[in-house]
Amino acid sequence: MLKFLSKFFIFLSLIINFQTYSYSENINEIELDGMSLNDSLLNFTSKQEIKKNIIQYFDDERDYYIVFYNKNLTLYDDFEIYLKTNDNRYEVKAINAGLYPKNLKECLDTMNKISDDISSSLGIKFKDDSGMHNFYTNSFINGKTASLDGGYINIDCMFFDDKDKQKHPALVDNLALMLKSNEIEKWFVSGYK
Repeated sequence: MLKFLSKFFIFLSLIINFQTYSYSENINEIELDGMSLNDSLLNFTSKQEIKKNIIQYFDDERDYYIVFYNKNLTLYDDFEIYLKTNDNRYEVKAINAGLYPKNLKECLDTMNKISDDISSSLGIKFKDDSGMHNFYTNSFINGKTASLDGGYINIDCMFFDDKDKQKHPALVDNLALMLKSNEIEKWFVSGYK
């Protein structure tokens, strides 16, 4: 019963969070746990904490970097925050909010509930964006995406194939809700350069 109430609270909180921005057409007006795109990450943490929590996804410096963040979150387990390299304002360019369902069915059910809630709250439609992962080539991504002015909302349910988990032991099955600006989308398409 406690697990049910916990899940109910998460879904209720998601609905309330998105209803604040009903029929928004701009990605920058949407908040996840109080954070929006173009906010300064310094409003939430210090420069020292930002530097300490950089995720080393790349061996060299790129146009953007990613910071792990999990303080004061109520709806999500953690965030990956995308920042532009050498930006002294530390403006948030993307937020990848993570949840960790126990199994694929729970992940898909949660993804569908979240996308339905967002669709009705914001007056937007998601399209199916499912397919094989580009890097983890044995794994399938169940995903949905919606376009708004200035960026995109993606919801992905990622349960990795055992072959990919053997090759990359740090992989963790997850559900991710991502708000990303157009500039981050261009960076993704460029190959993360």
